[in-house]
Amino acid sequence: MPAGTSRRWLGPLMAVLLTLAACSSGGSITPGSSRPPDSPQPSPALSTGTGTGPGTESPESPSRPFTDAELAAIINGVGQARNLPIPAAQDSTRLRSGASGGSFPPTSMAATPGECLAFVPQDPFTRWADKAVNFADGAMPPAGGQSGPTSTIMVVLRSAEKDAIATADFGYQDDLASRCGQFDLAYTESGRTSTYAVQLLAAPLVGEKRHAFMQVTKPKGPGDFGSVGLRVLNGTLSITLSLAVANLSSETDAKPALDAMAGLAKELLDRALTSTPSMAAPPPNSLTPDQLVALFKGVSGPDGEPVRLPQATVLGASPGFTPRATSRTPGSPCTISDESYAASLAGSVYGQGQIQGAGKLDYTDFTVISMPSTQAPPFPFDTRTEQLRGCTSVQEGLPGSGTRAWSSVSPLNLGIAADSSYALAYQLSDGTGEWHVRAGARRGTLSIEAASRTTSQPATQSKADALAAFFETVFARAGR
Repeated sequence: MPAGTSRRWLGPLMAVLLTLAACSSGGSITPGSSRPPDSPQPSPALSTGTGTGPGTESPESPSRPFTDAELAAIINGVGQARNLPIPAAQDSTRLRSGASGGSFPPTSMAATPGECLAFVPQDPFTRWADKAVNFADGAMPPAGGQSGPTSTIMVVLRSAEKDAIATADFGYQDDLASRCGQFDLAYTESGRTSTYAVQLLAAPLVGEKRHAFMQVTKPKGPGDFGSVGLRVLNGTLSITLSLAVANLSSETDAKPALDAMAGLAKELLDRALTSTPSMAAPPPNSLTPDQLVALFKGVSGPDGEPVRLPQATVLGASPGFTPRATSRTPGSPCTISDESYAASLAGSVYGQGQIQGAGKLDYTDFTVISMPSTQAPPFPFDTRTEQLRGCTSVQEGLPGSGTRAWSSVSPLNLGIAADSSYALAYQLSDGTGEWHVRAGARRGTLSIEAASRTTSQPATQSKADALAAFFETVFARAGR
């Protein structure tokens, strides 16, 4: 987004988090039969800068580093206490795998004077790739309130051994603040640079060390939002908070945002000290999320098309959810529920990607799942395959309570040696007349499913053949 764009308030941290939240909430566990909308691209604006305030020693501070999962639990715990309807933290595993997979754009930052860059936290893409420091990102609207540009506080928690986190996030001498009361900041993403004026502010008394900032675009365009931020260090925990502010021009304008963030910082610190749950380690798996993403690097589709698996994660349990029964009476429609399928795969490493063809609508969606070694038969993939065997119509359960019907369902041949597999063609009542092809195969604990489409029924078998070739390539790279 070029400098001067109206209402330019989203920095890369906020924009990326909102993008990933949209991608990860309500998404299908298996390939859909229509292409998802394009995700918004992160804005090149930076919504984190800093200022400084006097330091006072906190009577209590965390003494051990927190894991990624524990940091996310701290954010979500505060969100629950504020009666937020959805989890407030993002999926750190997914963000890390995206960084290691190279799916995020190149970025750089520069300050004038250069030494003032010490007050600026890492951009999110760099932070997600930093394996030396644990982290969790999130967003926190007011308790019981609506999320919006000027009411959603962006949250970053980082943790490491005390000296390491102090050096990483607060590694500057106190006298540097006197030389960096005001400075310029340039943020470059994918070759596009935006510039900002940063002013350090007196920070509220929270934690052992802290600094605060206000930041506006330079030059400031009509309707541009500024941002106010607060960073706090307490023991092994670093907190960075930022909030967009309209008509930001003075420290007086910034004070309400700073007060709101100071209250949230205290809640996060209190949760870290008193109520952090112990997190069970995920079950053993032959592939980590990073390894699953790496498995697809350099892989091409059957016709040489690029294959993208941008991120992967570990599927969590669904508390209070019971998978639906899969039995059906003769003559009744078959059913398939991705919600139920996901509930049976807790602990699995999961990724969702795409093969893009020559045309905009020529694409294949796929999912890959590496089950934990502790998964016992019957495997969920095999149960799904049995559900689809012999079906002539299918009721597909959609997220929530909706359904849609697959009609004219017919089996296809999937020419691949596998422990379990299926392939079928069907139509949807969407008026397009298109034929959809869906196929899947499992070897050991690794399964792949993919969905594509074509304009004619005779072409569906060739689509299944192409998917089989893709599956073979992936299984071979995984040593299956």
